Amino acid sequence: MGYAMNIFDYIEDGSVQGEKVCWSARSPYQPRGDFDLMLVPRVPAWEEDDASRRALERIEAEPWVEKVGRDGGEMLLRLDSGWIEERGAALEAGEGMNGSNHDLAEGKRYAVYFWGANTTKALHIGHLRNLAVGHGIGAALEQAGARVERRSLICDVGRSMGEAMAGVVQSGRDAQVWPEGEEKSDHFVGACYADYVTAGRAAGIVGGRDADDGAEDSVARESSLYNDKADELMLRVLSGDQESLELWSKTRAWVISGQRKTLGRLGIAFDRVIFESDFLPEVLELTNLGLKEGTLTKRYGDDMVMYETEREELEEMPLVRADGLPTQHMRALAYWAAAPELDDFISLQVCGNEWVAHVTCRRQLIDALGVVNGNGNGSAKGGGPPTFDVFHGMVARDKTSITSSKEGALLVDDLADWLDGAIEADAELAAVRHNHPEADRLPARIALAYFLLQPTSKRVDFEPEKLLRGKGSLGWDLARAQAHPAGGEPAGAPAEDPDYRFAVVQAELHRRHLRSSVESLDVIPLARYISHFSRWYANGERSPEVERVAKTLLDQGVRSLGLEAA
Repeated sequence: MGYAMNIFDYIEDGSVQGEKVCWSARSPYQPRGDFDLMLVPRVPAWEEDDASRRALERIEAEPWVEKVGRDGGEMLLRLDSGWIEERGAALEAGEGMNGSNHDLAEGKRYAVYFWGANTTKALHIGHLRNLAVGHGIGAALEQAGARVERRSLICDVGRSMGEAMAGVVQSGRDAQVWPEGEEKSDHFVGACYADYVTAGRAAGIVGGRDADDGAEDSVARESSLYNDKADELMLRVLSGDQESLELWSKTRAWVISGQRKTLGRLGIAFDRVIFESDFLPEVLELTNLGLKEGTLTKRYGDDMVMYETEREELEEMPLVRADGLPTQHMRALAYWAAAPELDDFISLQVCGNEWVAHVTCRRQLIDALGVVNGNGNGSAKGGGPPTFDVFHGMVARDKTSITSSKEGALLVDDLADWLDGAIEADAELAAVRHNHPEADRLPARIALAYFLLQPTSKRVDFEPEKLLRGKGSLGWDLARAQAHPAGGEPAGAPAEDPDYRFAVVQAELHRRHLRSSVESLDVIPLARYISHFSRWYANGERSPEVERVAKTLLDQGVRSLGLEAA
C-alpha cells in the first residue's frame, strides 16, 4: 500500500473475502496514546470465521501498521509512526487533501437547483436554509470530482408578481429608475408587496378580512380571481401591454439585483438562472393537450383548469385560472416537462418539504400527459427530471413556520447585520473574529453553516442567538477552530504526540464522510465530522505541528461544505 491510499478504504477493501467485507475501522472520539483505530468485525463470531481471521492477519502484516491488539472485546490498531509522520508532513504542507477525493464522482455532471425565490421580495431565513443545503450539496459533489452546475428556477409571473407590481404602483415610486435612499431594492419591493397584500386582506379583497381560507399563502391566492389592480397588471403583462411590461421588468430587476447582492454576501453564485415566464408557451400547449385528452378538467363555477389527483394530500391541483393566468403548479409543470439543457446531467431540486405533495402530483401529471422527454436522467419515481428531490424542513421562530407571505420574516441581510454587531459587542466573540484569517466573512459563514448541522428533513426552530452558542452552531465551531492559535510546545517527534496522531487520522476520515454525503445527497455526515473536530481542536493547547495539520483539514472542510467564499 502506498501512503496515498486512504487507510479506512484499505481496511474495508483489503478485508473483502468473496462478496463479504470482514472488517471496518473507526476512530476514537478523542486522542488515545495506545491506539489509533478500532477495528470493527463485520461478521458475527468472527473468531470462528476463517475469512475474518485471514483478513485480520493481512491487515496486521501491512507496513503502515505497528501492531494490532485486543482489549476485552475490542480489536485495537496502532499505526506505524513512520506512516503518521510522512502523512502528517504532507498535511502540514497543505497537501494531500484537496483533489484527493475526485475519484468518488469523477465523470459525473450534476445540475443542482436551489434558491428559486419569487421576484417579489428579499430573501429571508427560510431561503437561507435552502441556499445552505443546495450550495453545500453542490460543493460536496465538486470535492468528489463531479462537474456541478448551480441552477435556479425563478418565479417571475403569477398572482404574487402582480401584487408586487401593484404595491410598487401604490407606493408612488414606480416611475423611479431606482428606489431612493439606502434601502435595498429587494427590500423596497418586498415592503410594497406586503403592504398591498395586507391592505387587500383588510379590505376583504384577498381572502376575506380573516383570511381563513388559506389565501394568506401566495400559492393559495393563485386559485381565485380577485379582479383587482394586481390581476389587472399581470394580465396586461401577459397580453403584451408595453407599459405594464416595463413595470414588470423593472420590478423583477429590482428584486433580482437586491437578491444577488445578498447572494454575493453569502459567497454563492449561480451558473444558470431560468425564469418561469420563459415557459408560458409550454403552459398553453400542456393545457390544450390535457383538456383535449380529458386528463385536465375545468372546475364548475369559475372554469379553473384543474387536475384531479385522487391523492389525499392534494386532491385538486389548480393549474390555470379562467383568465389564462397559470398557477405555480402549472408553471413548474411546464418547466420540468420541457426540462431543456439537461442531457447527460443528474439533476436534483432542493426545496422545502411543504412542496412534497406538489412534486408528487406534478410527476404523476407529467406521466399522465405522456410528456416525459427523457432529459436529465429522469427520476425512478416517474415524471421525468429532476432525478432527485431533496426536501428540507421549514424554519420557524417562536414555533411558527417562516413563509414569504407572513409579516416579520427575518431577512438574511438583517441577520448578517445582527451577527456583525453581536460579535463586535462581545469581547470574547470579537477576539475570535480578530484572530480569524478571514474575519470579514464570519457573519455570512456562521449564518450559512448553522443549517448544515441540522437534520435536513426536520423543522428548525431558529433564533439568531443560537448562531453564537457553542454546540449546535457549526459556523461558530469552525470560527473558533480557525482562529485558535497554537499554544503548546513544538513536538520533538510528532508521532509521539497523541494529539498529532489523532489529527492525522481525522484527516483520513474526511474521505469517508464526503463519500457518505455524496451518496446520500445530504451534507450532515460531513458537517458533524467537521463540527466535532473543530470543537476538539479549539478546546485545548495544540502544538504548532498539530495546528498546521488542523489548518489543512479545516480548510478542506470549509471547501467541502460550500463555505469557502462565504
